[in-house]
Amino acid sequence: MTSGTSNQTTGQNGDPEEREGEVFDLGYRHYDGPRGGRGTAFYAVYADGLRTVLGLGRGVPAKLMPAIFGLLALGPALFIISLAGFVSSFGGDPDEIDLPRHEDYYGFTFVIMLLFAAVVGPALLSPDRRNSVLTLYAVRPLTSLDYAVGRWLAFFTFAAAFTIVPQLMLYFSFILSDTSPWGYFTDHGRDLWAIFVVGLILAAFMTSLAMAAASLTNRRAFASAGVIAFVFITAAVAGVGAELLTSETDRQEYRAAGNFGEDDVKAPDGDAAHFMALLFLPDTMVGTVSRWTFGTRSHFPISPGYSAGTIAAIITVASGIMVFRYRKLGA
Repeated sequence: MTSGTSNQTTGQNGDPEEREGEVFDLGYRHYDGPRGGRGTAFYAVYADGLRTVLGLGRGVPAKLMPAIFGLLALGPALFIISLAGFVSSFGGDPDEIDLPRHEDYYGFTFVIMLLFAAVVGPALLSPDRRNSVLTLYAVRPLTSLDYAVGRWLAFFTFAAAFTIVPQLMLYFSFILSDTSPWGYFTDHGRDLWAIFVVGLILAAFMTSLAMAAASLTNRRAFASAGVIAFVFITAAVAGVGAELLTSETDRQEYRAAGNFGEDDVKAPDGDAAHFMALLFLPDTMVGTVSRWTFGTRSHFPISPGYSAGTIAAIITVASGIMVFRYRKLGA
């Protein structure tokens, strides 16, 4: 659709002259479709986060990353299942083999989960800050808390799957390979709910670290380095602090108990040293919280509640940092 218009201007001789112009109808129309509210906007942020973790819409390396980490998380479980099946096929009893248990599996996959959180997690936040698209989210019926929680849940979904699915595979393989499947289920019923509890805690721990680091910078490389550095720095502080707080009397008592050799006393026995050792997060999470939940560790130098409180505090503080950083979407 076009329409003619006429404008009068003054020529060189002072006489008015006419100029014609055209207005083009480019076909813009008002949106007449369904309009979603805050819930729809939240789900869109969450779904977009899932696509980001999977690398959809990006290059091949971004798509390979979640697949590689998924295989690494499943690898030990597939090996244990294959070994148990191999023994059973030759008439052997898998129970006679000292196979890793569920609580041991978290020790195998902790580093894998840490790398997954460091490499993939920042992709949910850092590019939005770097490309200055947060203002586009702000025009929607979306609050800063919605955006932060949506992104957090998107990564948490994959982190939980990577921690829980391999454990469930192990659990059901143990049931099927046992001479009395129902007896195994009744004897190890605690393991089933412990798998979900520890898996969700570990997933929340990794997710919170990754999202907190990504909220502090718009460079993914810096965020990735920050996640790994935090775990290693706190471990170094724990090691040095525990060493300094361990008295010679504690060392002698620990040697007398037969825990370590004469020249290899690494585990402090003093209360202050043990509290400092809580900052060694891999052992606090896997060695204490996990084994406490599964009920396989009978001795703890200090109450396991302190370890659980340490992990809960890190999850809370890290998540709080993310929410604080995104208190205003356009900022």
